[in-house]
Amino acid sequence: MKRLFVWTAILSLFVDQVSKTLAYGMLEMHVPVNVIGEFVRFVRTGNVRGLFGMSYGPQWIYFVLPVIGMALVIWFALRAPDRWHLFAFGIILGGALGNLIDRIRVGHVIDFIDIGVGPTRWYTFNPADAFIICGVIMLLAREFLWRKKPAQPAAPEAEPAAAGPDATGLPRQ
Repeated sequence: MKRLFVWTAILSLFVDQVSKTLAYGMLEMHVPVNVIGEFVRFVRTGNVRGLFGMSYGPQWIYFVLPVIGMALVIWFALRAPDRWHLFAFGIILGGALGNLIDRIRVGHVIDFIDIGVGPTRWYTFNPADAFIICGVIMLLAREFLWRKKPAQPAAPEAEPAAAGPDATGLPRQ
């Protein structure tokens, strides 16, 4: 069953790295290409910071935090109770590893998917970001929406009535 975790991580990493390699080679920096009208565009950017462009401190932190996060994901995956959790942890690991590879290879995370309407746009992201977010949503949904209810302990069976009188001294019926 743990093979699902490994193969999901490998496949998500592969999809992420191939798409970023294509975006890096085919898209000019900050030049949008409409994919679905203006709603979905490809526009290559480089993110040297963290999630949603937030700054977390010195540059080394962007290498250390993902490594710690990936170690925790692997630890939890090795204890995963079912295939749902293994799949979710696999796509999280693949996404985190994809973004870390970008930082090592080109010095920043390659983002290129831009979604929005007119000037109202979401943060530009990449498949690794989407894998991480989808994996986290899967884990939260499983925990809060589809959690299996614990089995109720079986009620003790009533003991057969004894043939003698009950506590009142009257014969049992």
